[in-house]
Amino acid sequence: MPSKSLTNLTERLKDIDQLLNAHSAITKFNNAQNAANQAGGQLAQVATVFNALVTKPGKGKPKEVDAINRAAYVLLAAHFQGFVDEIHAEIGKIVLAGKAADPDAVIKLVKPPRSNPHVNIINQMFAGLGVYEIMDSISWQKCDNKTVKTRLTHCLETRNKIAHGKKEPITKSKVVQLKQFVELLAKKLDAEIVAKTQPILGKAPW
Repeated sequence: MPSKSLTNLTERLKDIDQLLNAHSAITKFNNAQNAANQAGGQLAQVATVFNALVTKPGKGKPKEVDAINRAAYVLLAAHFQGFVDEIHAEIGKIVLAGKAADPDAVIKLVKPPRSNPHVNIINQMFAGLGVYEIMDSISWQKCDNKTVKTRLTHCLETRNKIAHGKKEPITKSKVVQLKQFVELLAKKLDAEIVAKTQPILGKAPW
């Protein structure tokens, strides 16, 4: 059973699917427009226009879809940050139940002022709840812990560059890869929290 935070993230990631669909729609439309221009109004060539509308598009031109790619990338990073904040609060209320008069106040107190979810920030957040080194064992097939940490750092650095106006080259494939990475990392983080808090609580938190 996943945490409520993970379920919410899965729902939010549908925003990214919408942006990816918009990417495809714009590329298809431009392909059809080009086909129509080349057809020169000849009825015999109209089929090529319809074919362009229904054919899976290849790589779109940067000027047509770059803004969508960058928006999707930034939104993905933001959704992951929101997930980290939410699951920190979710497990905090469970761990602190009966131990603190105001769990919300404690959760807020132990959360670092810099909330960009870098590895050290995530570790610090959960350490404040007595859940230590939460990011130090997370890995999956063909992605060891060092690679997980490096990819997360690169994602956040790229997000910050885009947010501060730098024209980072973001392709649709990069967005798809980041979405897959965020989904896997969130699931692994959820599972790691369960593994580390179950001995403390005497049962799984969710």
